[in-house]
Order: sequence, then C-alpha cells, then structure tokens
Amino acid sequence: METAEQAVQTAVPRQRRVGTFTLGIVLVIAGAGMLASMFWPQFQPEWLLKASPCILILLGIETLLSARGGGRVKYDWLGMFLCFILTGAALCMYCAAWWVVNGNSLVSASRWANEYLYEMTYDRLDGADSHTMRLEAGDTLQCQIYTYYGRLEVEISDEDGNTLCEGNALEGNHTIEIPRTGDYTILVWGRHAGGGFSFVRAVAGEVPPAEEAPPETERYSEIETVPQEDG
Repeated sequence: METAEQAVQTAVPRQRRVGTFTLGIVLVIAGAGMLASMFWPQFQPEWLLKASPCILILLGIETLLSARGGGRVKYDWLGMFLCFILTGAALCMYCAAWWVVNGNSLVSASRWANEYLYEMTYDRLDGADSHTMRLEAGDTLQCQIYTYYGRLEVEISDEDGNTLCEGNALEGNHTIEIPRTGDYTILVWGRHAGGGFSFVRAVAGEVPPAEEAPPETERYSEIETVPQEDG
C-alpha cells in the first residue's frame, strides 16, 4: 500500500531545471570533439567554436518544449544560473570563432614584395594580404600557387576597379595578360591555407633575373593581415 508521500510524487510530474538537457548535449559534443582531435590529428576542432550559437538554439528549444509540456521545468535560482553560464559560454565561444575567421591569423610567414615581385610562404594563412604593382600594357603576371591544405583566393584589379581575377581559388601556374598601363593590386585571401605563392612581373614575356630585383625588397618573419568581410 502506497504512502501519502508516494501518492503525491505519483500525482505531481517530476520537474527538472531548465538548461540541464542543453548542458548534457554540450558536454557530449565537446567531449566527442576533443576525443576526435586526439586520435585524428587532421581533425580541426575549430568547427566546435563556429557551432557555438547552437547552444543558444538548444537552450531556447528546450525552454519552449518544456513550457509546452505542462510547466515541468523548474525555474529557480540554480536553473537561472545554469542558463546564464550556458549563454555566457556561447557568447565567448562565438567571439573566439569570429576572431579565428576574421582576425589576424598569419603564422610563420615570409613575405617579399617590390615592383617586380610579390611572394609569400606561410604555414597558415587565415585572412587577407595585398600588394600593388605598377604594370605596363603588354606585361604579364607569372603566377605560381601551391597549397598543401585549405585554399587561396586571388583577386587582381586595376586602379579603376576593373578586375582581371575575381576572387577565384587558384592553384598551380597561371599567366595573366595586362591590358593597359596602371597600378594593379593583388589581393590574396587565405582560407585555412598552408603553402605559398609568387606573382612575378614579366616584360615582353621574359621574367627578370632575381639579381635585377630592386633592393627595396621587404621580408617579414610574421606579418599582420587586414580583416575583411567574408564574401
């Protein structure tokens, strides 16, 4: 025979604090991502940061479904504190993901640039870099791009905004004809890229010898990139 306390527990639906289900899902996914990064070195856990807004989505869905199910969610100070922790964690992870995607992320890079040459090698390039050359009509740009991972997007435009290369992901050797005299800007955008590239001005189809390059060549062991909007 059930007691009065057991009868009350049977009649009243069991309550759970808001946020506990979302917290469990977040812990499972985060643990699985960490474990995967240990056994598969090529696995990039950055997608966990990029997926941080899903925490807020899960928390909102949990609240809506629980309220719809007859008010079985317990809203006490501990539940509110748990929601605050989840929301704060989501915002911090989002800021970190934004910095990874749009911030300055050129690591262990060497850069050479002058009026004849624009060259760079890098272990990781996440962001944009550019160089402007004065080119004559009939010149060509000899492009060599090699990428170990990720991709490199290239845009070449003149001083009037006319583009010769519209942000395409390039790989290998390319030759670009220069239609008219002017200042041309070469903009490169790395997408988790590792490798290198070179753009060499060739006059009448001939690449000038390296020793003829002007002495103003600049070299950097590490440089900062300018964050730009993701197209």
